[in-house]
Amino acid sequence: MSGIISLIKWVLIIIGLIATYYMVSLQMQYGVTSKVISEMVSPKLHPESMAKVYMPMTNTLLDTGDITQASIIKIKVAKDVTNADVEEAMESIATAEGIRSVGMLPLSDMVEIQTGEKQRFLKIFQYCAPRTAMTMVQHSDAFSAYLPCRLALIEDQKHFETGGKEGDRWLYTLDMNFMIYGGAPLPDYLLEKALDVQRVMTAIQTGGAEGDF
Repeated sequence: MSGIISLIKWVLIIIGLIATYYMVSLQMQYGVTSKVISEMVSPKLHPESMAKVYMPMTNTLLDTGDITQASIIKIKVAKDVTNADVEEAMESIATAEGIRSVGMLPLSDMVEIQTGEKQRFLKIFQYCAPRTAMTMVQHSDAFSAYLPCRLALIEDQKHFETGGKEGDRWLYTLDMNFMIYGGAPLPDYLLEKALDVQRVMTAIQTGGAEGDF
């Protein structure tokens, strides 16, 4: 028993030394240690920021090594739903929800015209609630970089190469949790609007993937 306890102590000591080494390295290279500690002692972030944003983002980043994968939400399009069905469903839901379709970008079609080579399907859909958008920008000019809300309908490489016999199509959008919960809590009036936009975009994405409207 004493041998096991001794082993556990040494393991804990080694873990502590490794953690200390990395903290010191970060402090020397980036000066972040004191900042991290101060924020932990006197948090300014939303109380749900770790659970809804930073831990899921970190886990995805460590799993994939791709920061873009860590900041999006993707839904698989049903096999029996055509691209035209997806588009019709999304436009119908957007209209019903009172959010404006402000443009579509048929990227794969454009590249095919430019190169003369067949491309896997990729089309970007853009939506905006103008009054909500202005309210968000009034809070922070940086919100303008998130506008308009976008959804991307994309055919994965395997689906493209097999003519749709294998692989999948996906609807991608940015994870709005980062904007809603990633920093200091939003004012109540803005939080209500942001949550409603998130709800609408989720409805459009889910309905589009299912061809349901």
